[in-house]
Amino acid sequence: MIKIYLLIIVFSNFAFLQKKDLPEQTKFEFPGYTIKKCLGSDLTKPKRQVAKLPSKQAQRYLKELFPYLQADNEDFVKAKNVLDKMQSDSSITEADKAQMYYYFAYIASVNDDLNSAKRNYKKFLSIDGADPRLKSNVISMLGQISYGEGNYKTAIDYMEQWIAMESNPSSLGFDIIAASYWQLKDKKKALKFSERALCVAKANKSKPKESTYNLLIALYNENERIKDMLPLFEELVRFYPKKRYWTQLSGVYGELKKESNQLSALEAAHDQRLLDKENEYVSLYQLLMRADAPLKAARVIEYGITNEFVEENEKHLKYLAQGWHMSQELDKAEPVYEKAAIKSEEGELYVFLGQIYLATDRYKKAKQALQLGLKKGKLKDPVTVNILLGQVAYELQDFEDATKFFRTAIDRLSDIKIKNKEAKEKKQDKLRTQALNWLTYTEKEKKRVELLQLRIKDLEEES
Repeated sequence: MIKIYLLIIVFSNFAFLQKKDLPEQTKFEFPGYTIKKCLGSDLTKPKRQVAKLPSKQAQRYLKELFPYLQADNEDFVKAKNVLDKMQSDSSITEADKAQMYYYFAYIASVNDDLNSAKRNYKKFLSIDGADPRLKSNVISMLGQISYGEGNYKTAIDYMEQWIAMESNPSSLGFDIIAASYWQLKDKKKALKFSERALCVAKANKSKPKESTYNLLIALYNENERIKDMLPLFEELVRFYPKKRYWTQLSGVYGELKKESNQLSALEAAHDQRLLDKENEYVSLYQLLMRADAPLKAARVIEYGITNEFVEENEKHLKYLAQGWHMSQELDKAEPVYEKAAIKSEEGELYVFLGQIYLATDRYKKAKQALQLGLKKGKLKDPVTVNILLGQVAYELQDFEDATKFFRTAIDRLSDIKIKNKEAKEKKQDKLRTQALNWLTYTEKEKKRVELLQLRIKDLEEES
């Protein structure tokens, strides 16, 4: 099961209270989505109701009220004073009072006085002549307040009423119903309405809410529907490109054995500088190494260490050095191997360092490092180390030492630590052949050099 961070948003931020941020995309294309397909049938169109016009006296109050509710001239204290005067006026009609209660509720909600908002919304609904155009909005607000108070069954009732009143409902009602059923532990109905919420949002060409994705993912995760979670995460990183969604998307790809996609998602998070945990950098490093991208892997783990997301210990220094080593950045690998080898209680890192010295023709240093590796011990493959020491001795033309190391390699074939018997025997055969070839070559070279030296001596004597 994927580790999911579920965010159930409390729906108490009313639509008309939302802040106006920078302009953003408001229409999104989701081909094939329609309200009919989402709900299984066409919605019944509500009967058109004509609103009663406010009385002339009420119109005077409303004309005075509206400027105080506009964003550029917002003054809720003065607005409430206008409504207080309106309330004390015995000449206003019941329909006028409904309008008055609506704006009392609005001001109360802005001031987070939800009890007062709820009371005034209910007074609005109690009036038969209340503006039908506002009624739907009031029921939606009461549903949101009920959810915020934890009255989930009441929230469901209000939102079902609201959906029935709308000719083309937004996803909000379905979201609240789904979240309410989740809170009531009715996962089956929560799933049904959560799927509808997502579908309706897409049918309306609007960006689905982050909470819609979160709840639906949590429900799929409980039922181990990993494949169904994948497209949701792919959309989340498009609409809400947060770190947790990139890493969770990578995790889903991993569960589905899509390693290249798993790598791409985690790499995208790193490119956006979203990663901030050691295990994330280590995972990305390992994925890059398996993808034969050691240079990228080295840069990733180096970034993690430099920015203190990754501890600079023996293990991580080894990762860094191996990344540089495999990408042929030997000048960068060398100092890291040196630092890591000093920290290590095992000889393996000195062996890697010796290989770099050998590759760069520094044979004395190679010999010293490889012998330190053998001395520290705990090597998985001491045979190869002896072969390397033999090669170093050969390059130094110390043929006796070279012969000794190659023979030791053959003698230590049983020390190779591989659990699988077949794999172990295969490795032993390979190294035995390699050591014997070097041994034969060394003996031939020794004889050649000895003959050459004798020839030089004869020439010197003749002269």
